[in-house]
Amino acid sequence: MSNDAGRREREQTMRTSSNTGAQASRSRRTGDRRSGIERRFSRAADGTERLFSWEDQRAQYWTRLLFCGLALIYFSFGGEAQVRSWTSLSTVTLAFVIYGLSILGFMWHATRTPHAPWRQRLTMWVDIAMASFAVLADSTISSPGFLVYLMVILGNGMRYGLRLFGEAVIGSLGAAIVIVGFRLFEYVHVFSISAIFFLVFIIIIVLYSYSLTAKIERGRAKLALERNIDALTGLLNRRALLERAAQLLQSAPADGREFVVMFADLDGFKAVNDTHGHHVGDRVLAAVARRIAETVRGVDLVARYGGDEFILLLPNTTRAGGDLVARRVQNVIDDWARENKIDFGVSIGMGRYPDHGTDLEDVIAAVDKAMYRSKLIHGRGGILHVDGGEQGAPVLGTG
Repeated sequence: MSNDAGRREREQTMRTSSNTGAQASRSRRTGDRRSGIERRFSRAADGTERLFSWEDQRAQYWTRLLFCGLALIYFSFGGEAQVRSWTSLSTVTLAFVIYGLSILGFMWHATRTPHAPWRQRLTMWVDIAMASFAVLADSTISSPGFLVYLMVILGNGMRYGLRLFGEAVIGSLGAAIVIVGFRLFEYVHVFSISAIFFLVFIIIIVLYSYSLTAKIERGRAKLALERNIDALTGLLNRRALLERAAQLLQSAPADGREFVVMFADLDGFKAVNDTHGHHVGDRVLAAVARRIAETVRGVDLVARYGGDEFILLLPNTTRAGGDLVARRVQNVIDDWARENKIDFGVSIGMGRYPDHGTDLEDVIAAVDKAMYRSKLIHGRGGILHVDGGEQGAPVLGTG
């Protein structure tokens, strides 16, 4: 009797877990119009998630410091006559010294956190602000500061993509309009056919640069798909997974460099190919990939590691959170298998970085072994931790 009661209790626990996972999945999909797979691979392919190392950004910061030095020389050689009456040479010098120090601060931050989109955007707006200040302070009508706007547009657009290109155009154009408004009477006196053509050429250069940037973006997206994405499943491939993980470790703060690693292997997949044919096996792999991607968060990484093997990386996730995700993954895959009347399941090995390895490949090797131990213990449908804690059929533990 006690065994029957225990079995009924475990079955009830499994049903409750399944319902919870299904509800969570529905809630996740409802909260985001795009599925997890669309969120993940739009970032992987369209170039918006390019991560830059300190070496990639160093030249940009040194160029900013060069312009800062040139501006100080420009105003210093002209003396007080080079600045307009509303300001002074000492004020202009102080402003550019502060600008130079802020660039040094951004450089210092970039050496420690190379990937910081907010810093890239903030630096761009600081550049626009300083260029505007220089033009307003310059007593010369055709101030060299106007060329800095073009540098900001081209520099940010070519490196960071169309979004920042557009933002740089809007910011620079808006600043130029404000400056012309402030100095309208001065510009009216020097307005000529050459000035009109100068403006036309600037507009043509910006539009042509935008066209080139869009073409580069499309080419980069195509290369990213071919290089990073598994053609059958749409998931990251093994090489891309290791690269993304390395970038995460590089860009994350020290207290955020921990994540759960899962190794999921399909149970009975060879029989699926033998019984139904490889075309059905391909459909199964694609469906499993989609279900996994829809189950996890947008920040998580999912990759096809090879054959019917999948790797999941869950940043900032506790062991209990990893257990919950593993159960959800099993539930959605089991549901799809039942709905399509195909007999297969999934076994999962779990571990954490850096608890179970000095690098990601060591942790993957450890969770791979845990997954195969789970198959030996349970046959199919098991969840086993590297340290031996388990959740699996027929007994669902707490991990």
